[in-house]
Amino acid sequence: MSRVSILVSIFAFAYTANVAAQIEPKMVHIPEGCAEVGTLLMDSQSSPLREVCLGHFLISQYEITFLEYDIFTNETARATRNDAGFGRDNRPVIDVNWFDAVAYAEWLSDKTGKRYRLPTDAEWEYVAKLNTELGFNYSWGTEYEHGRANCRNCGSEWDARMTAPVGSFEPSLLGVYDMHGNVWEWTADCYFGDDPKDESGIHCQLGVVRGGSWDDGADDLVFWKRARQMSRRPTQDTGFRLVMDP
Repeated sequence: MSRVSILVSIFAFAYTANVAAQIEPKMVHIPEGCAEVGTLLMDSQSSPLREVCLGHFLISQYEITFLEYDIFTNETARATRNDAGFGRDNRPVIDVNWFDAVAYAEWLSDKTGKRYRLPTDAEWEYVAKLNTELGFNYSWGTEYEHGRANCRNCGSEWDARMTAPVGSFEPSLLGVYDMHGNVWEWTADCYFGDDPKDESGIHCQLGVVRGGSWDDGADDLVFWKRARQMSRRPTQDTGFRLVMDP
């Protein structure tokens, strides 16, 4: 190989690495382990009590933002998502359905050579609960505390009006932001009554969303609360974050 070819290869590698660094979300390492998730409450919006054992993985520190998602839509000529007048940049992307979120993860995987995907229902709750104490309903404690998140009655400046910029509140003990409130987050799972199933990669008619939003009460922000959402239906209170397999 000539010196020119070597220099071109080095430049191409550096350019690719720089582009990847700009588009990849900040990730937090989640250690492997077993934990109880869910609750004994018997209703369709509660994740059933069960033990899950998971290998280690990484999860995005913040919800995916408009700034990140707009790069994807510009490059792929997909429709720009509506911010509902809330603002773009570092606010969580909204107006995305399950297929939009999956397409973004696949695009990011192709760009970086890594495997990004939506978290499963179990992974999402495992991250939300990890390192908390027995009896906690939120990452900070048993009861809701004023100003801890963005929801209908959470005590923030954005309550019941709009999304907040990501990272506006204290993170969990793992350093993950906005697991409670701001936007519901798509998971990989299909919704089957009280039995969430990891059906990553298939086309769900009803998907599972987690975490509550700016337009929900504080009671909807507890660890085990989940909601069903039509997978093809984008809304103003639903976004997503990603997992990356090591």
